[in-house]
Amino acid sequence: MGSPHITLWPGKLRPDMAPSINENVIRWSEIRLPHPHKAGELIPFKVDGPFALRNYYRLEGTNELIELELSHRHPDGTIDRCLHCGGSHLEKTTDRPWAALAALVVFGLGLAPFTFGLTALAAAYPVWFLYSSSPVTQTCTTCKAEFVDFRYGPRP
Repeated sequence: MGSPHITLWPGKLRPDMAPSINENVIRWSEIRLPHPHKAGELIPFKVDGPFALRNYYRLEGTNELIELELSHRHPDGTIDRCLHCGGSHLEKTTDRPWAALAALVVFGLGLAPFTFGLTALAAAYPVWFLYSSSPVTQTCTTCKAEFVDFRYGPRP
């Protein structure tokens, strides 16, 4: 009996294999799940978006599993219920760098009278970029699990 034939594809997975991890991650996401034994403590897990989730995560240092219900995830990656407990209400919050935004606005508008408005125009793009690219956190009101930078509906 010979060994099974293995075909190697240079730099790629075989076409019949589904990739388990996206090698070209644009933006990492994070889930923070409640610790099963320590009330109020969240355990962070880094994932490469809502499509690379597993239905369980192993608690570090033990064999205990924390399960997720992936049926609450839509095909476009949005979630409308908690993946941990199934809670129906998710609060959306953003973590925007308000100090940097305020400094850019003050700088741009402060020098605008002396530069014919060019500094205000130049400060507009960084302000827009910082404001629009800040991560959105969805927090379950039932179990306090957090889903950071998943796809979502309208930005808060």
